[in-house]
Formats: sequence, C-alpha cells, structure tokens
Amino acid sequence: MSNNEVVREFREALAAMEIKKYNRFKIRAYQNVISSLDNLTSSIYDLWENNQLENVPGIGESIKEHLDELFSKNKVSEFTKLKQDLPEGMFELINLRGIGAKTAYKLSTELGLNKRESALEKVKKAAQDGKIRVLEGFGEKSEQDVLEAIEQMSRHKSVKTRLLLVHAEEIAERITDHMKKLSEVARVDVLGSLRRRSPTVGDLDFAVVTANREKVIEHFVSFPEVKEVLSRGDKKASVVLKNDIQADLMTADADSYGSLLQHFTGSKQHNIMLREYAMAKGLSLSEYGIKRGKKLIKTADEQNFYSRLDLQYIPPELRHGADEIETASKNELPELVTLQDIKGDLHTHTIASDGVDTLESMVEAAKLIGYKYIGICDHAPSVINRGKFDVLGTIETTRKRIEQINYSQDDIRVLFGFEVNILVDFTLAMPDDLLAKMDYVVASIHTGFNQSREDITKRYVEALENPYVTIIGHPSGRLINEREPMDIDWARVFSAAVEHNKIIEINAQPNRLDLPDDLVHEAIKQGLRLVINTDAHSTAALSYMKYGVDVARRGWCESNHIVNTLPLNRIILA
Repeated sequence: MSNNEVVREFREALAAMEIKKYNRFKIRAYQNVISSLDNLTSSIYDLWENNQLENVPGIGESIKEHLDELFSKNKVSEFTKLKQDLPEGMFELINLRGIGAKTAYKLSTELGLNKRESALEKVKKAAQDGKIRVLEGFGEKSEQDVLEAIEQMSRHKSVKTRLLLVHAEEIAERITDHMKKLSEVARVDVLGSLRRRSPTVGDLDFAVVTANREKVIEHFVSFPEVKEVLSRGDKKASVVLKNDIQADLMTADADSYGSLLQHFTGSKQHNIMLREYAMAKGLSLSEYGIKRGKKLIKTADEQNFYSRLDLQYIPPELRHGADEIETASKNELPELVTLQDIKGDLHTHTIASDGVDTLESMVEAAKLIGYKYIGICDHAPSVINRGKFDVLGTIETTRKRIEQINYSQDDIRVLFGFEVNILVDFTLAMPDDLLAKMDYVVASIHTGFNQSREDITKRYVEALENPYVTIIGHPSGRLINEREPMDIDWARVFSAAVEHNKIIEINAQPNRLDLPDDLVHEAIKQGLRLVINTDAHSTAALSYMKYGVDVARRGWCESNHIVNTLPLNRIILA
C-alpha cells in the first residue's frame, strides 16, 4: 500500500469525523498525522514493517493500531464503521481542490451520490446543467469552482507532479548518506534543479568523485529504496525508487569534477548561453572540461571553471539563463544573503490560533536557533464572532505573557503581531483601534483567490495604505502543485508598498515559497523592503527558513534587501 493510499484512508476517516462532529482534539490529531504522512518521502509501509513508526511525528498508539490493521487486513474496522451511514460519493469529492467534508457531504446528499465510482461524473453533469447553483449555500460561482476543480484533477492525473524542494531534499540526503558510507566515494553532490534550489524538482541527479567507478555504481544501485535499475554503465547509473522518483548517478575523476558539476547543474538555458559566451572566446565546453583547439583544460572545482572563462563565480541559484553571465563578466554579481544572516522570524503561529505549539515553546525554539527576536503572529481573533471586548481581553492577556518573557531574559525579544485577513470587500478583518495595539501587523489574503485582477490588486493596495499594516503575507497566494497564484497587477502593488514604506514577505513554507523568485528580483529593483518568514505553525517548521533564503538568493537578494537580517533596533516595523 503506497503512502498516498494510506493518506486517503485517514483523510476519509477524518472527513467522517468532521461530519459527525467528533471532538476537536481527535480531529486535530488526525490532521497532524495526515500532515506527517503527506510529507513522508520514505514508505510508511516499510517503516511499519521495520518497527520504525515511532520516527513519524503524530503517530501514537491508537494510530499505530490503525496502521497495523490497515497493513495486515487492508482495512480499518473503526474507519468502516465511521463511514458506513454516509454517502459513498462524498469520499470521492473530498479529493477535489476546495471541497471540504461538509461541502462534499451536502453535494452527495442533495445529488444522491451513493456510489464512489460515479460521483465525479454526476457532480460534473449537475454543475453543467446548473443544478448546483440552486442548492442552499451554493451559487453560480461555487458551481463554477466545482467544475474547475474537476478539470484540474483530470489535468493532474495526466501530468507527473514534481516534488516540492523539501521532499526532494529529504530523499537526496538519504541517498547522499548512503553513498558516503563507501570509502571509495571521495565526494558526492546533488545536481540539477535541486542544487539550483528550485521550488520543485523532477528527477534527482548526483555526482561522485571516485577512483573506483564500478564499486561506486554497484553501491548506488544497492540503495535500499531502489525499485528498479534502469541502466548501469561504466560511468553512470539510473534507477527508479520505490516512490517512483528517478535518480541518476554520474562519476568523475577529481581533476575534472568542476566541469561535470557545472555541466549537470544547469540550467539548460544557462549552459546554452555559457557555451555561446565561450565560443566567442574560441573555446568549447563539456562535462570533461574547457577546450581550446585540441587542448583540454580540466577544472577540479567550479570556481576555477568560471575563472578560466574570465567570469566571476556564478552561484547555482543564479543560473537561470538571464543576464547572470553578462553581469559576472563585469564582476558585478551580488553577494547573496545566507541563512546565517537571518536574525529573527516575524511570522509564526501558536495554539492560540492554528499552530500546534505554545507561545513559550516557539520562543524557546527560536532561542535555540540563535535568533535575536521572534514575532508571534497568530491569526487575528474574530471581532464579529467573539465581540470587541473579548478580543481586547485576549490582546491584553497575550501582551502580558509576552512582556513577562521579555522581562525574564535578555537572549531574545518577543514581538506581538497578528495575521489579519484582507477581505473580499477590500477591508481588514480587524478594526484599526485594535490593530493599533499590536507591535506590527501581517495582512494576508486567505479567501476570494479567484477575484478579478482589479479587485485583488485593490485589496492589496488598500491594505498597504492602512497605517497599521506592516507586512503583506504570502503575496501571490499560490500553493505549489495545488493552487495557481492570483492574478495581480504587481507594478501597482509594488509601487504602493514603496510609497507607504511597507514590507513584502517571502514566505518560506515549502508549498508556498511566496513571493516567487522572479518577483523577488523585480521587487528589489523597485527598492522594496522584503522579509523572509517561515509562517511556522510548529517549532519544527521554524527550520523552513532556509527555503525562504533559497528564494531570496534565486531573486538576487543581498542581506541589505532583507529586513530580518538587521538587529531589532534597526528594523522599522511601523
């Protein structure tokens, strides 16, 4: 049983719990285990078989019992009982983007979707016939959203989804660790889009320095996660892993390793432009070195490779095939920001909203990283649902907790912020007099992603004009492999951000990486201030900062472009 199949079983059980209104603690436990399983790059079945389930976050005794039953009997009796009096069709609908358990249940009940295999076709026909818009709680737009979700699912089934960078990195680390166990491996590196730190990765590529190619290749194909060996030659090997990801290995001598690294790191366009640049100098390039006439010049490292071409070293993150070669020829490439430059994180969540760890735990974790400050920035409580007096009490109570932490130690400074929704009517979800009580405010869009370009842009511009808004969070709204970015007039948004001295976020969540790197590059040209935040909902997620730094580096950012490389007394948040 694959990881996806296991996740599907738990998602269906969770959907049944939500319909039957199980207690929120059990629902949260299932949400956490689904998140853990979703992010696993190794086989959950293999972990179960080898008694290693304790290594997976969120798996307690009851979940372990469910997995025991699932893998031994191919079903979980508790899950079967949970679902038995619910329409089967709803469990097919919850796989659609934007369709939650309650919506799936209502559609299945109203449309009589009692068979899973015909549910999608029936819903599609009902939408095409205009029968969904007339249901209570639905409308013309929600009907169109259902159709688009079905079409998107069809497209995804026919296209191989690329791995998120974080997942590709996890698999690559396991392969790299495996290769390093062999004494004949003098050095091993990842190549391709993973080395360029692209947001998504297709196949995995590796390079090894060795004097014993045969033994290295044999060791590579013996990696425990290999499902099939596609090819095995004198210098290269290619395999398919158990998770259906292809991995390729290339071997090289130490004296030509720089050329191989450069050649297989790419990108394709960068290499094409580099070859054209070399040809103008009477040179030719290959994975074996630089040729002048018949003479082959070998390079042991990439720095020497680029230097032989009279170029400043071009970091992998900048090898887009844009103007990096011309810039390097003038010795004008930026000194890119590094993870070590980051002094704090200004967008984190706790159990006060949708996080899983306490305020104190988040602060301690940030302190261990070495941060000088951390911003606790939970989703703003609803004034409409709770009343202004109740929300004011929450603000005052949280403020006192933060002040106590700040007074009790000097290692780290805690800032108190809120993440506030930018609503579809162009207003913020919290009144200004309450926003004024915060150290800073992150304004983000969480609904209405399909509004027109004009309306989405207006929502951002009006938020940027608000004197209490400090940062725009995850600006494009994209979820990689799940949701396209919003249609936004970035020139107007960037102009408003500069005019009102606001900060735009690079969100380091691996499925967001938002602002995307091309827009980051444009933003720094416009003189915008940027911040790299993790949007962490747990202490573990604070480690995602490195992925935000990757985006900043791909966008040509130096440390002076990123506000949280500054000490606290130099950050202007208001």
